Amino acid sequence: MEMKEKEVIEIRGDGRAGSGLVLTMQSVAASAVDDPKLFVQEWPFFSSARKGVPTRGFLRLSQKPIEKSSEITQPHISIMMDEGVSTMVDFAEGVPKDGIFILNTSLSPEDAAKKFRLSGRVYTIDGDHLSERFLKKPLGNISVFALLMEILPYFDPLQACKQLEKLLTKRRLPEFLVKANSELFNASLGQARFADCNNAGPADHLPTPFGGYGELMPGAQSRLRLSRSNRTSAYARTGFVLKFADPENTCNGCGHCIINCPENIIQFHPDPETGVKVTGADITNYCKLCRECIAICPKTLFTEVPA
Repeated sequence: MEMKEKEVIEIRGDGRAGSGLVLTMQSVAASAVDDPKLFVQEWPFFSSARKGVPTRGFLRLSQKPIEKSSEITQPHISIMMDEGVSTMVDFAEGVPKDGIFILNTSLSPEDAAKKFRLSGRVYTIDGDHLSERFLKKPLGNISVFALLMEILPYFDPLQACKQLEKLLTKRRLPEFLVKANSELFNASLGQARFADCNNAGPADHLPTPFGGYGELMPGAQSRLRLSRSNRTSAYARTGFVLKFADPENTCNGCGHCIINCPENIIQFHPDPETGVKVTGADITNYCKLCRECIAICPKTLFTEVPA
């Protein structure tokens, strides 16, 4: 896969609580935020914070505004932060044949591809061993971050190391630990091995069929929710109604209209490509023309028209 050809690079990481996966993803995001030409989304997903339970992280990078807000089910890059997580989740699920795997393991890329039945470009780095030299404990997240900074087309590893130091200082780590992590980052550069492999069978790592989000969707709130001019508890302006139109099927499934509608009148159905497809709005039920959907839709599919 040629990274620069991708309009949005999607990264999914799997680890266990205590493996440092969240710090890795946050470090990539911090480096992206420092570049005014880049757009980034980053968020973790886990339940219990008990050490050892599976954790997952998502990250999107682009040189254009990112309109998606769904979880990442077919990542261009999949990260396995430690081998233990492979017994709990399928970290390779949904990765395309030309995808990239970054594995924190002492195995060679070829042996790792055979063990985990992987097809694509496989990078391996023995982050645990490197970490023991500098941090006195096995922790592969800094080495994985260094590798990401080497293979992603947007970043300068030296600048990324400075961002890592800032992030660790913000977390109030002692100065000697910030320095040790910085030294670990630099020592990890150039230490990865890679190979193009083809060990996945036709039935391996197939994405789980999408079944919809149920009653609730993940997402964010629009700026109107906290504004003084919103009409979420008022009534529609006389003589005007809400209109939805998508003649060119441009709905990207972001779901912001669904999340932000205070009356739950947005109509949609599950879609295997985008997560959901919005099909309309039931304006016969409590629509107040609060304009939440109009303000938040990135495709401008909602408008206010004369009744």
